[in-house]
Amino acid sequence: MKYFLKHITEINWLAGILLSVAALAMWIPDFISPDSMWKTIVCLLLTVGNGVLLMYILYQSGVTRTRISLPVFCYVLAISSLTLLHTQWESQLSILALQTVLLLLLKSYRSANAVHESFIATIVICCAAILQPDILVLLIVLWAGLGIQRAFNLRVILASLSVVLMFMLYKWLSAMFWPEVFGTLQTTEILARSFTGMSMLAEVCYTAIAAVLFTVLSLTGFARENSRAQSLVLILIITMFLSGVLMLFPPKYFASLLAIAIYTMSALASYCFASGQSVAKGVIFLLFVSSSVTIYFLNLYNII
Repeated sequence: MKYFLKHITEINWLAGILLSVAALAMWIPDFISPDSMWKTIVCLLLTVGNGVLLMYILYQSGVTRTRISLPVFCYVLAISSLTLLHTQWESQLSILALQTVLLLLLKSYRSANAVHESFIATIVICCAAILQPDILVLLIVLWAGLGIQRAFNLRVILASLSVVLMFMLYKWLSAMFWPEVFGTLQTTEILARSFTGMSMLAEVCYTAIAAVLFTVLSLTGFARENSRAQSLVLILIITMFLSGVLMLFPPKYFASLLAIAIYTMSALASYCFASGQSVAKGVIFLLFVSSSVTIYFLNLYNII
């Protein structure tokens, strides 16, 4: 039993794929409703794609030493357990924008001239903000990440601010001269609503507890990592903190911020489980899986 708990997080590719498919089975009830089927399909595909991209980012930064499927499973399981996100495909687009920013930050690591990366990353954030203005919070993540990556200077910040000014000008011109066209780019009432009730509270508590736990575990082995991996871990923690703070207000686009918090939690969980094996981590892994499945079934049967 002790050996099993110590090595349970050493998931090979086949086991990772099978576990991810099992987690995706939680989406089956969402296909019953024909009205939201296309949203579910799009969200499902984006979830899998974002999970694979998370695995690539963790490997490129040195957080994981090999291309293991554990990050894919952690992310797919966490998203699948929160049934409120199964049709919120815009939240997965927000994750895609965040991961694009992370990839550009990795490219700008200790770069004396990260103007191009800063410019492109800001364009990505502003394009996502056309649908969901709350995503502009990623600008803070970008600027903090550039500072952590030692690629922050006047030219870099001016390149980013120039895009922000163009975005503000676009918003003003669109609202002033083309209100009909501009209105079609805004989110619908379904996407704009904030989740309420015990279901939302349970899912937020689940995310918050897991986020705090994996943040603490990440910091315990932080000093042993290379500087590139350390910078990514710090960026993930900052992103998680910002999304958590914004969810307290509450924001208009709650689903996207919850998805961002889930993403960062899953990334930190993958780092913790992949950085070393122990009985304690094996127990935490089983608790993570069982609590995710429990939240899913409580929501499925409307117990919460």
